[in-house]
Amino acid sequence: MDNITILILDLDGVLITNPTWKADEIHDDGYSAFNRGCIENLNKLLSFKKFEIWLSSTRRINKTLDEFNEIFYNRGIKQKIRGFLPRYIGCRDRKEEILKFIAELKISNYLIIDDDKSLNGLSQDMKKNLVLTELSKGFDSEKLKEAIVSVKR
Repeated sequence: MDNITILILDLDGVLITNPTWKADEIHDDGYSAFNRGCIENLNKLLSFKKFEIWLSSTRRINKTLDEFNEIFYNRGIKQKIRGFLPRYIGCRDRKEEILKFIAELKISNYLIIDDDKSLNGLSQDMKKNLVLTELSKGFDSEKLKEAIVSVKR
């Protein structure tokens, strides 16, 4: 597992960049459209190193893994999602969910791409593995560079 990096991936503010006040654009398959530039950057990252994608988005509660893998396929994302972060009882925010997931699976090689500001509360050491995006920009080229630097460490 050492050569695989666990990618903990959010959708809103990472691949879906619509403002919260505006309804999502809808793709031909009936689900929210993803930002094309953000998809390209994710594919570049996925070709850079071997990743295993785990979806952390709250949207994970509304679709099955197969449905999300079809959504990713329809948008040209070149890799399937391995799984969803479990929904832990008692977790107040994304930070707590991710901490519990990393501890439970004893993960040491990971990258988090998310726009959730609760992640600012991670330890300095863990923040080295965090790419914090902005809702309206998502996983843009600047954030791709950050991600590559992070996984090169």
